[in-house]
Amino acid sequence: MNLVIWNVTFKWNIIIPKSFDFDIVESLSKTWDKNIYFFWETEINSSKDFLEKELKKIWEIIDYDISISTEDKIEFLPYDYEEWVYELVSFEWEEVNFEEIVERFKEHDAIFSVREAEISKKFWNRVIKVDFVY
Repeated sequence: MNLVIWNVTFKWNIIIPKSFDFDIVESLSKTWDKNIYFFWETEINSSKDFLEKELKKIWEIIDYDISISTEDKIEFLPYDYEEWVYELVSFEWEEVNFEEIVERFKEHDAIFSVREAEISKKFWNRVIKVDFVY
């Protein structure tokens, strides 16, 4: 199984069917679009396939940020979340290092995951994202 972390904004205030078997944290934007942070396991092997085979065909996507373990480094840190508040911090610098970011945050209470994301347009390496769920 592959791990998937996805931060996505859907057009309008969509309703996620209970038949979808994944954990989410959700909120509404000021324009009533739905922001959702998903995390779960899948047998799909690429982010492109994931987008085409899963949610993109059902709802209109405004923006997204997806990490899948077949393409990106992902580290889930042990944490028991309760209130379902989500925040995202991105690290982008010439010498940013995935392992160093994991080490820096592994003792922090609200860190849920550390993951590689898109290629930095400024530094040509990977942006490292830290997802907080508390």
